[in-house]
This record gives sequence, C-alpha cells and structure tokens, in this order.
Amino acid sequence: MPTRPDIDVIVIGAGPAGSECARGLAAAGVSVLVVEEHPRPGEPVHCTGVISVHAYSAFDLPTAAIQCELSAAELTSPGGVTLRVELNGNRAFTVNRGEVDRVLAHRAHEAGARFSYSTLVKQVSADRFAVTVSGLRHGEPWVERARAVALATGAKSGLPRRAGMASSCGHIHGAQAQVAIASPATMRVWLGQKLVPGGFGWVVPGQLGWSRVGVLTTGRPRHVLGEIARRAMDGASRCLAEDAVRVHPVPSTPRHPTFGNRIVSVGDAAGQVKMTTGGGVYYGLLAARLASEVLADGLRRGRLGARHLARYEKLWHGVLGPEQRAGLLLRRLAAAVSDETMDGIFRAADRRGLSRYLLDLVDFDWHARPGVGLVLAMLSSGAKGSGLGWLKKVAD
Repeated sequence: MPTRPDIDVIVIGAGPAGSECARGLAAAGVSVLVVEEHPRPGEPVHCTGVISVHAYSAFDLPTAAIQCELSAAELTSPGGVTLRVELNGNRAFTVNRGEVDRVLAHRAHEAGARFSYSTLVKQVSADRFAVTVSGLRHGEPWVERARAVALATGAKSGLPRRAGMASSCGHIHGAQAQVAIASPATMRVWLGQKLVPGGFGWVVPGQLGWSRVGVLTTGRPRHVLGEIARRAMDGASRCLAEDAVRVHPVPSTPRHPTFGNRIVSVGDAAGQVKMTTGGGVYYGLLAARLASEVLADGLRRGRLGARHLARYEKLWHGVLGPEQRAGLLLRRLAAAVSDETMDGIFRAADRRGLSRYLLDLVDFDWHARPGVGLVLAMLSSGAKGSGLGWLKKVAD
C-alpha cells in the first residue's frame, strides 16, 4: 500500500480565496502547502479592488490597503442621462488589491501554512490514496503528493477542467488600466449596448492622482476600454498604453462541479463571483472558509471522496446560489434592453427622483433581496417594450 503523504492539503493559488482556505486549514491543525506560480502574492493584479465595507469588516481586511471610501455612484445611460446615487449604508472602499493579497497570505503563513512561490502546476491527478501535483518550480521539474487539493487558480486556468471539474465555465471579458487623473470619491459607471456590449464600464479613484478605468463586456475588451477611458478623461485623445491594459476572463456563470475525488475548487476557479459585476473577493472568501471546514472534517474522518466533498458545493450554493441566480437574471435582462429604452428608463427615474432610493433597496453584495424586484421590474418592462408605467406605480 502506498505511504501516506506528509502534506494533508496542497492549495494551488495564493489569491484571497486560496490564502483564506489555507489559513482555515492550518488553524485547524492541518498541514498545508500553498503553491503560487508568481514570485510573490498580489502580483499581477487584475481586480479593480472595490470591496464593500461589510465584506471588509467580515474578514478584518487590512485598513492600510484602503485608498478611498466611495460615497456615491454616478450611472450614465447611453444617451448621457446621469443618475447620482448616494451610497449611504452601502458604502465601499477602493483598495490596493496587491496589499490585501499579501496580508491574507501572511495570515495563512502565521497560522502554519507553508508557501512555495514560482511554482507552476501543470497536472493534478487523484487516486484512491492521494493527489499527485506536478509542474515546474523555478523552471525545474517538481512533483508533490498530498491527501487533498484545493484549486484556487483563478478564472483563466485550465487546471480545474484537466482535473475533471468546471465542465461548465462560460466567461465574459474584463479589462482595466490605471490612468493619470484624479477622481472624486465616486464610482462612475457607463451603460449601453453600443458602448459596452453585454456589460458596463467604470472609473474609480485609486492611489493619489490616479484612477482605475475598467470594463466588463462581451465585445472587444481593449477597444471598449479605450472608449470608456476617453469618457473618464473627458474626451481626451490620449490612448491607453498597450502594456498598461490588463485583459482577463471573468466567470459569467457558476462552474460545476466544484468538487471531485480529493479535490475542491474555490474563488474564480469555481465561478464564485457576483454575476452582475464580476467581483469575486467577498464571495471567494466566504466559499474558501466553507472549503477549509469541509476538507478539515474529511481529513479527520478519512473521507475525502467525491461523495463526502459534495457537501462543500451544497454549502456554498446555499449561501451564494440565490445571489448568483438573481445576478444572472439582472444581467440578462439588462442586455435585452435597447439603448433607447435604457435612456427612457433613466429619464423617467430622474424626473421622479427614484435614484435616491435605489441603493437603499439593492445591497452591494447581496442581490437576492426584496429591493431587487424594483430593478427587475425596470429592466423587464424595458426588455418587453411594455412602457414605463411601473415607474409611476413605484413613485406613487
């Protein structure tokens, strides 16, 4: 019989979800090795770094990483109608995402997890007794065995599929860049199928004197990003430097399955993101905590087969499933609304002063709440071409 591996769990990926999973396992007395393909955590950064105040508090994220507290959102329709929404109780921070990642990795290390950087995993293979992980470490062949593996490899990696997971893995294009303009403490958002097909564009303040401009789109991400950047810079003709633009896939649907024999996936690798915005830090952290609990329990009981680890998917679906279904519906309805109808919705909402109620009804992180009905009614009415009578009813 093969010998029992010295390592209980190998976590692949040192992003927020991977580090939080490793921290939870190490705190439970599990031996953990985290492998990361880059030389250090937090690089490169693809995320815009907008995290709600609630999520920040729930996971005690580092206050030193906060760059700005967003006080309002300005939503602009295809025809240029702008609604300003004061965030009030739904406030959020823009943060230095690299610093957040580094702090979470440090916490996992302090809890007892070991880290192996510059380690690229190419293959994961599970059998009855262990999981074999192989690839390159500092460019040299590398192989390790563990009793279980957590895949926190992000949306771009094909590793989950090669491990027999994430058979459904649709994605949308995300792109972002930093631009040398100062922005107020406001999230500016642009909508419109001609401008940003299938998504939206935004600009948020970052470090002093800089802002982050980004898009989520089914169109050509670099081209769409350039159009949004021109609006963010008030029509300036400057083009974004090619090497300043980062393009990356964002899950557009939850991924299934997220478990297998001795393996689970977490974070973007599992499609654990908001279906409206693509934001994945908070959802990934929540799911990573569940993954660490299920894996620790399986290790104690010697039950790491797919039948036992299926409980992990059931648990995270229970928490995030309703939110993701509501988010998918919102996004699909928004994509079905014409630019002309969207302009009409914005003009009617502006006349009746509905923007001041919107963020009080719809939560920044949780989309399956009663207030989402207002937005669904708005978009459904526009998508069906049934007019804007709902606005009068809501206002009255």
